[in-house]
Amino acid sequence: MRHRLGAVLMGAVAALALVACSTSTEDPYASSGDSGDRDTTTSGTSVTIGLTYIPNVQFAPVYVAKDDGIYRSAGLNATVRHHGTDEGLFTALAAGEEDVVVASGDEVLPARDQGIDLVSIGSFYQSYPVTIIVPEDSSIQSLADLKGAKVGVPGEYGSSWYGLLAGLQQAGLTSSDITVVSIGYTQQAALAAGQVDAVVGFTNNELIAFQQAGVAVRTIDLDPTTTPLVSASIITTRTWLDDHPDLAKAVVEATTTGIQRVVDNPQHALEVTRNYDETLNDSSSLATARAVLAATITLFTGADGQVRTTQDLDRWQQMGAFQASIPGVLSSTPDVAAAVTNDVSGG
Repeated sequence: MRHRLGAVLMGAVAALALVACSTSTEDPYASSGDSGDRDTTTSGTSVTIGLTYIPNVQFAPVYVAKDDGIYRSAGLNATVRHHGTDEGLFTALAAGEEDVVVASGDEVLPARDQGIDLVSIGSFYQSYPVTIIVPEDSSIQSLADLKGAKVGVPGEYGSSWYGLLAGLQQAGLTSSDITVVSIGYTQQAALAAGQVDAVVGFTNNELIAFQQAGVAVRTIDLDPTTTPLVSASIITTRTWLDDHPDLAKAVVEATTTGIQRVVDNPQHALEVTRNYDETLNDSSSLATARAVLAATITLFTGADGQVRTTQDLDRWQQMGAFQASIPGVLSSTPDVAAAVTNDVSGG
């Protein structure tokens, strides 16, 4: 069964209701007529970097690497391209209209299962941002307390769904131990109205929306050491990687430098992001973006506070086994070793 793309790294819309998953019924891997604005003025070093949907401060490392000349210093003539809302996550990549894309790693194996020969060449986030959000006065204090609860998710697909299943597994539960309620992207309204007891969201997304709205909530976090999922990653096709290993390495290294610059100077990252996100034109939207960036910086850095794009190959293998266990996600056992490499990311 084809499933829709995961929630992390989608752009923001009004009041931080981030378009975390495509709400369209279109297949995310289907082709699209939108070819984007590819820069081929110097074809030998030209690289188009795809970003999911509308501009957002979560992509600040790429914006900074572009505008600060980091990609240029790495010998790259880089173009930054946001996908159209009706375009599949990997459509342009598969068509050769993009060379790399920043997207959730948990989409790689399902896309490969549909015949797109993807490979992840570097990490973008070092941790998985899915969390369970409950009212502050909720009796739910742990993942195990979700038993018998009504839990809201956008739908039974993508990062929110995978994260919920992983959290339940950590508590010795399954989806049959809870009532799953598909609520789309109405987490705040659904929780406030008592439609559900808990919602699945992201630490740098829905949680910020609750906080910005002054809604008193708590999070029930997944165990970061045992969650078998990979979040935002730098992804390309095997063909492009094999044909352009030096460019791939330069993209990963320059993006890593961009991440470090964002971590070191968040205010500069906000200023650069304003060149891409036209919604950041008032104090309220800037305050929201600042909060999103602060939460995202914790995802850019590891437990030791360091930035690195080397990937956890064991975690990828765990994800392969985990996704293979979810009905309808994969049609066969995935070739995880073919889906990820540290050859150009220093591993």
